[in-house]
Amino acid sequence: MPPAVLYYVKSGDTMFNIAKKFGTTVDKILKANILCNPNLIYPGDALIIPISNEDILPRAGGFPYYIVRPGDSLFCIAKEFGTTIDVLVQNNKISNPNLIFPGQELLVIGERPDAAYLKNQWENLGGWTCDIIPPISMYGIYYRGTFAWEALGEEAIQYLLPLLEHPCYIVRLYTVIALGRVAKDGKVATQLKKLSNDPELSVGQLVPLALRRIALNKQGIRKVHLIISPTYLYQEPNMESSHITLNYGTEVVALRWNIPSPTAEEGPRGGIQMYDRVVVRGTNKVGFIPRGGFDEIAVI
Repeated sequence: MPPAVLYYVKSGDTMFNIAKKFGTTVDKILKANILCNPNLIYPGDALIIPISNEDILPRAGGFPYYIVRPGDSLFCIAKEFGTTIDVLVQNNKISNPNLIFPGQELLVIGERPDAAYLKNQWENLGGWTCDIIPPISMYGIYYRGTFAWEALGEEAIQYLLPLLEHPCYIVRLYTVIALGRVAKDGKVATQLKKLSNDPELSVGQLVPLALRRIALNKQGIRKVHLIISPTYLYQEPNMESSHITLNYGTEVVALRWNIPSPTAEEGPRGGIQMYDRVVVRGTNKVGFIPRGGFDEIAVI
């Protein structure tokens, strides 16, 4: 028996009725899903429903981003993610803490980063060398670091621009991603274009995507993300379900982040395979994108 099933809320459903239908409890459903207000669920919501006594699945619904639901408050979101209202306000540049909107995407990394410390860590590769840096260190320093830079917003740009000239391609690659997350300035775009012919092909390939994301940022469209490596859009969070290919640069909007495989599929580096539920911009196709590496999202 799988540890859980994915259930799409239907009209007239309540948490109590859903729990009863699957022989579980409301408390167990709440432990499996980030839900600020269990009394506010809507048709089409995708919920992880535990159906076994094994408590092995990560909670569905957040990290590194969270999609605001009707009835949410920053107080509740902060509590769910073990952070504070002040950190959420600063990291998301929220002008009025009492005014957040359903569908709004919030960065929920849980801390306020230190720009000088981040720059030093990126410059020095955490004490490693470019040709010998363990994947877990690359993940901790650079992948997660891109979200720390995003939390700093435009303040990060002065620290990131010099890193575009770093001799290690890993630093340049993640700097391109970080600038794509934070920048909305033509001057940054000009600097990024210089890397279009970077000797490391993977760096040059990311430049157009970062430039597109910067253009979207400038328009205030922060919810649109771009696929940074060809992947599949699965009908369900299960790699045996039907799927289509999403090419490099495909634009998507997240509906719900961080959904574990209900069947406990193993991820690429062990643990549970994680997915993100998205809608493809332009075609409106909805499905699940698998995460790679150490539960790394496939978008910029």
